[in-house]
Amino acid sequence: MFYLHAEEGSFYGVPVVAGMGLKIGKYHHLGQTVDPDSVDRACHPEDEAVLREGVRRYFPDADGATLDLQTCLFTNTADEHFIIDAVPNSPSVLLAGGFSGHGFKFCSVMGEILADMALNGSTRHDVSLFSLRRWE
Repeated sequence: MFYLHAEEGSFYGVPVVAGMGLKIGKYHHLGQTVDPDSVDRACHPEDEAVLREGVRRYFPDADGATLDLQTCLFTNTADEHFIIDAVPNSPSVLLAGGFSGHGFKFCSVMGEILADMALNGSTRHDVSLFSLRRWE
C-alpha cells in the first residue's frame, strides 16, 4: 500500500496484486462534499483525468488501459481527526467515527480502546484529541 503526498494532492493505492492492476485514488479527489444517499456514483472522464495525472507523473509504467473505475466515499470530521467519545448525557453509548478513509489501519487499537471504554469507562490510551468536546 502507498500514500504519496505530492504538489497536486495526495494519492493512495495498492500495487498490482494477482494481475488486477494498480489501484489508485486521490484524497479529496475533486474536493466535493456529498450526501451518500444521493451522490452520483458513476465515474466520468474528469474523474479518470485526475487519477491519470498522478499515474503519468509518479507511476508511468502503470499508465495502461483502465481496468475499472469505482466511486469511493469516506467520512471526514471538520478537522480530519477521528471521533472517539461517549455520547453526551449517555455515557453508556460510545461514538467512534470520522475515520477519513484511513481508519482501517487503526482497527485493532480502536477495538481495544472501545472495549476498554465500554467495560471500564476509560482507556490507557490518550484519546483526548478525539473528544467531541474539541469543538466546544
